[in-house]
Amino acid sequence: MIDIIKTVSISGSGANKWKFSGDKSGSFVTKSMAKTIDDKLISRESNPTETIKNNLVPLKVGIFVWRVLRKRIAVRVELDRRGIDLDTLLCPLCNDVVESVDHAIYSCKSAKDVWIGILKWWNLSLPSGATFEELIKGSSFPTLNSTKWKVWQAVVWVTCYLIWKNRNLKVFKNDSWAPPKIIYEIQVKSFEWIQNRSRKPFPSWQQWFTRPNALDPNFDPG
Repeated sequence: MIDIIKTVSISGSGANKWKFSGDKSGSFVTKSMAKTIDDKLISRESNPTETIKNNLVPLKVGIFVWRVLRKRIAVRVELDRRGIDLDTLLCPLCNDVVESVDHAIYSCKSAKDVWIGILKWWNLSLPSGATFEELIKGSSFPTLNSTKWKVWQAVVWVTCYLIWKNRNLKVFKNDSWAPPKIIYEIQVKSFEWIQNRSRKPFPSWQQWFTRPNALDPNFDPG
């Protein structure tokens, strides 16, 4: 940046000031900067067929899943590879296994208990040999029709997002939710986000909570 601006010559009698083009206010905003970086990364490193999207969840959830698939979340093994000195590489929740992306989101006992609960809620069984990536992309359940598949994929993504949120709660506040609490938060958040982004009719909260797999055939997720 210094090399770029040192050749700039400012003239005129009026006052000069910096303006950040990444936010409509003109002021530097961390959130806007983060979004700008995310947009540039996705544009540079992924083509449209590689970037999976689901408009039933917020953009932040989709970007998080994109990072998970590319092993770009701040788990301890990835931080260590980048030269960051840590006291331990063990998972902060189980304190038993090195914390990789797959472990944090999928195979840690805490995460696994959540996935078991979510699959039971949807009355689904994970096919034998299904990979973590297949679970995230929603391709592990060929029996779901296109409507249910898109809603189920949204639930999977919200599950990943809230499992990670719980992990960070442990790391930064030395607190964490029990799996039943995480499952309930997934049910609530997925209901709110999908309801706000889909076309009607949408299941009632009671139906969503008890029988999410029994979606109305006329339901259009958008």
